[in-house]
Amino acid sequence: MIGATTTLIPRARIENLQRTGQPHLRPIYAAMNAGAGFLMVRQRSGRFDLPKRGAVVTIVGDDTDHALGPAGFHSKSMRRLLASARSVIVIASDIEPEAYASAAAGALLGFSSVIIETRPEQEGAWLDLVKREAPSAVLALWTVAEGTA
Repeated sequence: MIGATTTLIPRARIENLQRTGQPHLRPIYAAMNAGAGFLMVRQRSGRFDLPKRGAVVTIVGDDTDHALGPAGFHSKSMRRLLASARSVIVIASDIEPEAYASAAAGALLGFSSVIIETRPEQEGAWLDLVKREAPSAVLALWTVAEGTA
């Protein structure tokens, strides 16, 4: 699901993505094949709805050349999304395969997760939003090593 549009992906396509998709996303495709939902939210995509049932892995894509932080996303939709999450992972560094695998494993257990992909300059703004809107969620942060940003 992207923005307010729902896209159903045939099982054969999901199975193919498990084998050929980007390696860090393969665990999420496997969770989808087992019945979990997957939602991708892009910058300035507007209002979006959450699936009504089941565990969902959501990727919030704020890692473009110009990260917008929370201001680049529909605020009410983001509040609902974060409130529904059992865990939130903020990645402000390179791709971290363990983060995606962790979210997929949680989905297989019935827990929804949000992965926020951003850049170091927006890390603090995202952490502030997560702490405010999802205070009981498990929070993980991947950040750049000191002195390397």
